[in-house]
Amino acid sequence: MSSFRLHEPSSTMDWKDITSTSSFSPLTTPSKNFFAMKGKPTGANTATTAAKSWKNPNLSMTPLDNSHIQQPGRYVSVIEKLQELARQGGMEIATARRPQAAIYIAPLPKDISRFLEKTRHEFTESLLESERGFAKSVQESSQQTALREESEKFRGHVTRDLLTVATSGMADMLRKHRDRREELKTFSRLDPTRVVGDRTMTDEEESFCRTLREVNEAIICKRPVNPAENFSNLVGVSGNHHASQLWRAFTALTSPFEHPKSTPNSPEKFRLSRLFAESLVNRSRQYLENSAYESHLSHASSSSSSNMAAADLVRFCAKSHLTKLKLAQPSLTSGGEQPVWALIYYSLRLGLSKVSLDFVETGDDSTQDIRRYLVEYDRQRGWLSDGSRSELEKAYRRLGGANLDVFKKAVYAVLSKTETNETFPGVTSTVSDWLWMKLSQVSLAGKGFTLIKLQEQVKEKFDSNASDDAECFLVYILTGLFELALERLAENTKYLIHAVHMAVCLQHSDILITSNDSQEGGDSPIGLDFIALIKSHVRPFRKQTPEAAVEYYFHLAPFPALCAIDVRSDHPFRSMFELCLYKLARDTRSAWKIFGVLEDAGEDAGEDVRLRRGVVHKFLTDPEGLMVAVAKAFETEGRFEEALVLLELAGQQRMLLQALLRILSAILVVPVEDAKRKSVYAVATASAKRLKKSIEEEKLIGNVFILLDLITFIDTFDRKQYHQAVVIMKELRIVPVDADKVLEAVDNYKSILLTDVRRCVPEMTLYTMRALVSWFAVEREKTHGYRVLSRSALEYLSSSQLMDSTISHGNELQIDQLRETFRQYCLAVLEFAQSIPSPQLPDLLETLVKLESTISGP
Repeated sequence: MSSFRLHEPSSTMDWKDITSTSSFSPLTTPSKNFFAMKGKPTGANTATTAAKSWKNPNLSMTPLDNSHIQQPGRYVSVIEKLQELARQGGMEIATARRPQAAIYIAPLPKDISRFLEKTRHEFTESLLESERGFAKSVQESSQQTALREESEKFRGHVTRDLLTVATSGMADMLRKHRDRREELKTFSRLDPTRVVGDRTMTDEEESFCRTLREVNEAIICKRPVNPAENFSNLVGVSGNHHASQLWRAFTALTSPFEHPKSTPNSPEKFRLSRLFAESLVNRSRQYLENSAYESHLSHASSSSSSNMAAADLVRFCAKSHLTKLKLAQPSLTSGGEQPVWALIYYSLRLGLSKVSLDFVETGDDSTQDIRRYLVEYDRQRGWLSDGSRSELEKAYRRLGGANLDVFKKAVYAVLSKTETNETFPGVTSTVSDWLWMKLSQVSLAGKGFTLIKLQEQVKEKFDSNASDDAECFLVYILTGLFELALERLAENTKYLIHAVHMAVCLQHSDILITSNDSQEGGDSPIGLDFIALIKSHVRPFRKQTPEAAVEYYFHLAPFPALCAIDVRSDHPFRSMFELCLYKLARDTRSAWKIFGVLEDAGEDAGEDVRLRRGVVHKFLTDPEGLMVAVAKAFETEGRFEEALVLLELAGQQRMLLQALLRILSAILVVPVEDAKRKSVYAVATASAKRLKKSIEEEKLIGNVFILLDLITFIDTFDRKQYHQAVVIMKELRIVPVDADKVLEAVDNYKSILLTDVRRCVPEMTLYTMRALVSWFAVEREKTHGYRVLSRSALEYLSSSQLMDSTISHGNELQIDQLRETFRQYCLAVLEFAQSIPSPQLPDLLETLVKLESTISGP
């Protein structure tokens, strides 16, 4: 394909220069009263001669200095270039020439002429009003047709999905999933309709988002990171003591677990394994022991100025508890003021198992009997072998539990893991003491007091709404009920932000069970609605700060999209992350923050623009498909500028050209606001200029420039510059205003113009006729009672070689002669309209005839 320099869009053309240099060929009709002229001067000489013969001195003309104006011989339009391309391809565009002749019509009486002009003016106004009503009805009909097509498309997708569900056995799985979701009371207090999503982020939300951004970058770069520690440190310096205690417990419990190779990326199986139960019990018990140790140490330090030894701290703890519970009694042995068994128990409770051995030495034979078990307990980090536990349980049964000291009974229960139903009143005075006792009694054997049985007890005991939210959270989290803990915490708006980020930590550690995953069996724990939790947190500020919402949506990447294919874009979403990005981009007016923006490259860069990447490029290596889907949605919603920019950012040049054709033809056919048309025109012009340098689709880019020039034609018409509008249309050669250009315009319509451009031609034909009628009305009004043409009409007629010898020698041009001249232009437009289809305007010819009749004489 041969290459040639394409016509620049209207933004770079000086239509005033074109007006001064363009020439119209005369259109005539045979008449016995008309006479032909031969050898008459043309061009500027004609204008000069006519000016000298003008009776009105105010309308005299002088020769124009055209040295600074682009001459007609140097101007090459888009149509001429496309014609050259068509000829090189073997297609010849026929042109027709008709004989030229000048005409003269005798003037009518002034009264009759004025009456007819007034009548035609009223008829023109009513006709234009009818035209506007028809255009509005066509627009409404097009919208209804688009809605019907979209509905049919959606129905087809739904039918296909239902058939897939019915034939693949997914129906039963979905039904079970729905039944299990009914048992979950996730976020019952949250009202998703109370927020609109356009508020700014609070300081606390911004600080959490910054920390999350650091965590996400570490995850993307595959660096080791513990999100729980990052968030815990953030809360620790914020001064929120209650939240800090929650994060401390959470961090101690949820530091990264070592998943066995048999259960990779399977939270349900791992949570039911022996490894998880042992690790959880050890961490929970250690956290409770450390908390009790620090608490009593702080109390002891406040009453004593010197550092306290471990044994003294145990005595202080035992004394304070016994005094508070009024259980102090004479010691059965020589253990000091407190009973030896109480000292042994509180040694274990504070995590000082080695100190308990010192207290055993001060006791009698009954305390000596458990020495070796305490040594094993200390060595095995709180666990005894099955044989040792069996021996202790038999010894405990021989002693008889009824008359035993309550602390001795508690020590035996901890070591042998017996009396799991006993509450031990007086010993477990707080929830923490009770929970430590139950965790110490947990057995890893299948028939003993397992972690699952402990969880059942906890759910029965703390399922009441009267319990404190923070206390319930600690109990649930320390017993491995992570989902219930986060759910209970999220129901309190004060702790919602903490629940969200704790859920992110659990999801990163692969130990969170979510209701969004497909559950394999009925025994699996009820999961947390992780997607709903993330959305509930992001919803208030997602529109205002979409880049922050993307940081949270990133953690939805492991989940499949709830809607696999979008009806509007036909894009298959690979994950819930992509689907949320798609909806976020459509809801916000700051989509450029997500996908990037084109910026000026500067003088030193060597390019016009450069891409500044958005936040999505950090998370997706190939976001182009998503960007195209969003661009299609934008085009459907009328956000044309954003659609064009997105397609250019995605590097889809051919799709951008096709979108340019669709969008530009749409704003030409369907009436839009002037500001909207100008905005689209600016973006489209910039994109077309850049495409011209990098794409070889000359026919496509040429048609784009034609549409841009047609927008310039419409803008000129709206500014009531009817003369320039007609000149622009003459140069474009889309709608002819000369009789000898009709066949050429029809051939251009068939061979050069694409479908999107052809769709605009009937509308442009109507605009051209209106421009001619309005121009005639303007020239008629300028006469002010005398039949003399204005300067612009004279220039136009002289350049078009329409002045006969009588006029050139000083005869006055009459309004009737001007009327007949414009009538010939209208007849050319009518002839062209008869040769092209106009399905969008079925009564186009009738409207054109009515408009032409406002010019024609009786």
